[in-house]
Amino acid sequence: MSSSLAPSIRIAGAGPSGLATAITLARAGRRVEVYEARPTVGHRFIGDFQVLENTASPVGALDFLATAGIAPDCKLEPTHDAVFFDHRLRSTAVRSAKPYGYFLRRGPDPGTLDRGLLAQAQDLGVEVTFNRRVRPADVDVVATGPAMADGLAREMTFATGLADRTWVLFDQRLAPGGYAYLFVRSGFATYGAAIVADFPSIDRRFEACLARFQEIESFRPESPRHGYSYMNFTLRRSAVSDGRPYVGEAAGFQDYLFGLGIRYALTTGVLAAQAVLTGDSYDALWERELGDRQRSSVVNRLLYELGGNAGLANFARQAAGRDFGDFLAGWHRFPTWKRWLLPFVLRRWRRRDACRHHLPSHWCRREPPANGTRREEVAAARGTAAAPRRDVELGEILPAGGGR
Repeated sequence: MSSSLAPSIRIAGAGPSGLATAITLARAGRRVEVYEARPTVGHRFIGDFQVLENTASPVGALDFLATAGIAPDCKLEPTHDAVFFDHRLRSTAVRSAKPYGYFLRRGPDPGTLDRGLLAQAQDLGVEVTFNRRVRPADVDVVATGPAMADGLAREMTFATGLADRTWVLFDQRLAPGGYAYLFVRSGFATYGAAIVADFPSIDRRFEACLARFQEIESFRPESPRHGYSYMNFTLRRSAVSDGRPYVGEAAGFQDYLFGLGIRYALTTGVLAAQAVLTGDSYDALWERELGDRQRSSVVNRLLYELGGNAGLANFARQAAGRDFGDFLAGWHRFPTWKRWLLPFVLRRWRRRDACRHHLPSHWCRREPPANGTRREEVAAARGTAAAPRRDVELGEILPAGGGR
């Protein structure tokens, strides 16, 4: 059957993973329909900076985009430098010869990744329908974003007179299992505090971390906008359900160390499209490309949390002693010692009984249903009661969301 006569490929979700799937299929001549439950792309974002990482794969981020034929009309600003602050506000500067990542903005506004991907998809003839929720059973690819929160952040974007900077605060007392960050580019800033435990305290921790940054250099946010973002991570044997590929955070694809999930979203979208076009196993494709990287990141997460503030201070000192991009690339690898450690990490992470260890609660959570939601924790983060169960996305509970 020719491409013009083949039935349309239907995709649920117009985030980066869904639109990457659509773009790849459309470039191959297939008809594509995308259904998005929200009124626009990037509905849950506030123009905040996010990072497209550039160290986890030997193939650089820009080369990956070019090879995949993904060319969003958005600014990708390379970043080489950062300053880390420990719990005592001692600073450590790091630098990489090549970019360790690229800043981009998320949201519904022009110039964001979301709008750029949408424009490219529509230029290729992809039909995108908004304000329409579809069931997984009615589509060919599921790209509906995270179904539960393993990490939660509160963010603020604002105009500022501050000089450009990439600042990260590591203080497990203020941001348990996470960190706070202040990114400034050309008079626009994103500040956020991310945590992986004690979700109901997010607002208090947001203010406490902001105060610590203000101790370093006082600033007054102008025209601030606020939102919440979250991430989901799951180690799966299969990202296929009832014959349908699940892409991005709908399948739990995420870097569990720092939560930089955009490249995972784009990669799995491209791989799902390849599986549709060629008949190859989607599970085999993502396992070959991402499997070891995900397993490495869950070991990294354990080490990050066990190390505490002393371990994070040591992490910063080690990063300063060498090229930062090379340092990060080493953390993404999955050497023998991590392979030996992984079964012990997973044994703790998948515990079914009462938690008896000192790691945050997500390490012993039950594996969620395929489209389940940890409603009680998310509701607690907003100080509300959990709603009765229904077919619900996490984004309906929180006002902003993470990359999918």
